[in-house]
Amino acid sequence: MTRVHNEKNISRQFSWHQESFTDVGKVRKVNEDSYTSVPEQAHWAVADGMGGHTAGDVASQAVTKALGDITRGDEFTEFVDQVEDSLSQVNADLRKITEGDDDVCGSTVVGMCLQGNHLVYYWAGDSRLYRFRRGALEMLSIDHTYLQELIDEGSLKPSEALDHPDKSVITRAVGADEELYVDFEMDVLFDQDIYMLCSDGVEKKLTDEEVEEILRKHGNKLKAAGQEIIDTVLDRGAPDNVTLILIEVIEA
Repeated sequence: MTRVHNEKNISRQFSWHQESFTDVGKVRKVNEDSYTSVPEQAHWAVADGMGGHTAGDVASQAVTKALGDITRGDEFTEFVDQVEDSLSQVNADLRKITEGDDDVCGSTVVGMCLQGNHLVYYWAGDSRLYRFRRGALEMLSIDHTYLQELIDEGSLKPSEALDHPDKSVITRAVGADEELYVDFEMDVLFDQDIYMLCSDGVEKKLTDEEVEEILRKHGNKLKAAGQEIIDTVLDRGAPDNVTLILIEVIEA
């Protein structure tokens, strides 16, 4: 069953409007995706438990619970420290669950937080952040995957990665390794930017060009855009859980 959540709030110079969606898909029996939306902190995150491993839903929920509990101050540096500390603690906790086993209890994560006319975003794994600006969609995060490493070193073309047998092999996740490395970046906000956080259940059945066309079609009607993305994934078989959050920022 698809769940929809809507929130509005103010982040100093910008107001924002958001819609959140998640669905178990057509194949899996458990939704191992999780998301958090914290209106008073202008903070959102999506986590995707590692399918086929031990307790993927436990891992993703531990990640979003820890991130949702963060209370940030005025400085982004403080927020970054809190995200790193929270995810490092979850990483250690998840590794204890499978201590002595060969299995992994892990989760990818992608998140973003608004402050003033900027946002900070962070990720580990292949959950993604996109920005839709002036009719064009751009992926801001960079997948932590084996194929992305091959692309970066020039051994593989992006077009060759689309149907590659190792497409789902990730190189970083919360709970996967003893030490966790989370990437952080910043972006400048512009009026009517739309940001999309999503699990890889979206890109498994929709190309970036198709997502761009859906967003262009619906404009600032986030609920309609998000629902069409979910419905299209479901219509195409939805072999994985699918979760996305759409956030539009509006200059106050």
